[in-house]
Amino acid sequence: MLQPDFVFRGHQAAVNCVHFLANGRHLVSGDQDGLLIVWNMLLKRQLASMPAAHQAAILAVGSIDSTTIVTQGRDNRLNIWTLNAGEFTGALQLAKSLAIESLNFCKFASCAQWIVGLVEGESGCAFVYNVAQDTRHSFSIERKSATRMGDREDSPMCMHLHANGKLELFVGYESNTLQSFQLQISGDSMTASMLCSAKAPHTEPLMSLDVDRDACRIYTCAADRQVCSFAFDATGISEARPVAVLANPGGSQVRRFQAPPIVAVAGWDYAVHLFDSELQRIQDLRFHRAALTAVDVSTKSSEPLPDIADDLVQQRWRAQPQWLAVASRDTRISLWNIQRAAQA
Repeated sequence: MLQPDFVFRGHQAAVNCVHFLANGRHLVSGDQDGLLIVWNMLLKRQLASMPAAHQAAILAVGSIDSTTIVTQGRDNRLNIWTLNAGEFTGALQLAKSLAIESLNFCKFASCAQWIVGLVEGESGCAFVYNVAQDTRHSFSIERKSATRMGDREDSPMCMHLHANGKLELFVGYESNTLQSFQLQISGDSMTASMLCSAKAPHTEPLMSLDVDRDACRIYTCAADRQVCSFAFDATGISEARPVAVLANPGGSQVRRFQAPPIVAVAGWDYAVHLFDSELQRIQDLRFHRAALTAVDVSTKSSEPLPDIADDLVQQRWRAQPQWLAVASRDTRISLWNIQRAAQA
């Protein structure tokens, strides 16, 4: 059975999220106690930490660039951090803190300089924040779901943001409905125009979605056993096809990676489930002793490290594989050579 190449053990509480910075040189993780850690991927050790990055659990972590980190906590704060990284040590400095609703566990989405989060989940009130311009606009992604008791608010459960000339937001709702919106900013006002909508075949609430915009596909996982793939275009979102079925129910996060071209699901059954882009099973990675919460894959860069003069260090950096980082509620983060895992 394939085993991880490295294991990080710096957390004392459940690790809720992991994220590689753009240069692949650093990994960021956040846990249930509000501890934020930045890991040096060359030395495989802690570079910097912030014990009280939030006053409650850290739900999500992302980045704008290789020095700007974004975290969301259960304390209803979205914090933006500046990382000052040296070769062996570093420091985190809080640059901005914004209000965000985290009560329904919907995590922020970011792309380029843009961040989208919820102001009030039940009403579908959301905001988009531009980090470079320090501007914030509110808009609505409200949706009502028909029930036997009448219409009720359909809470957003997960989001994905794409920015390429225009802002496109994909939202998964509690009713397992998928919708995409085009976000348009004009002066001080903003509108969200719905582009398309579809019902996902999940039997339990959506937990996560990811989008391959180049291939025009949406991937979803939920509290049930299904992993779904949807094609979409200007006319709408197609019926889910194909659908993969997990051996056990529950996926915390689904991610579609381009290189290598894999789909990874962090399972509640302690395993990472790897598929190809058509959801054909590659293999399951098992190591952890508790439910998995998040996965991410590092970039592979052939560029030399700009601040390192030592030739041996530069050789080690060039020899680095792409890493699959896996976070678990057992307090550990495992690192896997993703090329080896994807070919097994």
